[in-house]
Amino acid sequence: MGCSPDIELDPHEDVPYCYIEVENSEELHFISGINTKAAPCPKCKNGIANIPNPGNTQLSCPGCGENVITSKLNWRKSAFLAKNWIRIGNIYEFEAVPNDQLLNTLETKTGEKWKYAYIREGLL
Repeated sequence: MGCSPDIELDPHEDVPYCYIEVENSEELHFISGINTKAAPCPKCKNGIANIPNPGNTQLSCPGCGENVITSKLNWRKSAFLAKNWIRIGNIYEFEAVPNDQLLNTLETKTGEKWKYAYIREGLL
């Protein structure tokens, strides 16, 4: 990377620190942020930027009306659908890249395939 990141893991007054949160849910969630790239429809390539009801396994493309399987859409690591995820905050994107060992360990422990994405949360 060309530099050695200094990552604060403990809270200090007026100093940003890195935090890790484990999120678990019984329901499927669409996780996106201000950097979300629209996923192209497999048929017409129209951009699909949001999933109004993450519990549905299909949606109708706003461009061509084709039924699209939501789990097959590709947001290019800028959004995802999940019931379980790990949020790492206050860290630059490329300093938080999970290695294969971590992804394989998560898969072994949970029985689910794990992927990663970079979600930038905006200010409300």
